[in-house]
Amino acid sequence: ATRQRSERLVAAIEAEGATTPELKEILEKKQFLIKRSHWIFGGDGWAYDIGFGGVDHVLASGEDINIFVFDTEVYSNTGGQASKSTNIAAVAQFAASGKRTKKKDLGMMAMSYGYVYVAQVAMGADKNQLMKAVAEAEAYPGPSLIIAYSPCINHGIKAGMGKAQEEQRKA
Repeated sequence: ATRQRSERLVAAIEAEGATTPELKEILEKKQFLIKRSHWIFGGDGWAYDIGFGGVDHVLASGEDINIFVFDTEVYSNTGGQASKSTNIAAVAQFAASGKRTKKKDLGMMAMSYGYVYVAQVAMGADKNQLMKAVAEAEAYPGPSLIIAYSPCINHGIKAGMGKAQEEQRKA
């Protein structure tokens, strides 16, 4: 809707001719009439641990930016080691008898600011919920965080990764 309105406005000004300094300025800056969409995508190792300071800084800034975290609940790129996103009692590399500490509640931490949109989804559980969360985050006039449960090969899904969507429904 914004794009269509801005295109109509620019077309009308061009048709009439930019006869005032204000109209000339609108034409010069027409690329700013449309809301830019800014998304950051990353894994849970980045968001919960090594890059958490940056994630927290971006969310605290109050800027209109969206963060999408793929939460596998383990360090997927190092062979499935337990991480801050691993649930308590979960068995993972370096936690053979089960992780002894709770999963970091990234969503609750973001919500504590009071002005961050937060959603937790599992695409395979409900694709409509995922799309609703993405649309709401995009429309929200401030920082947003979507945490998406994302099965990975380290979960050892017996039916294989081809059944990951089904696994998400079970979650």
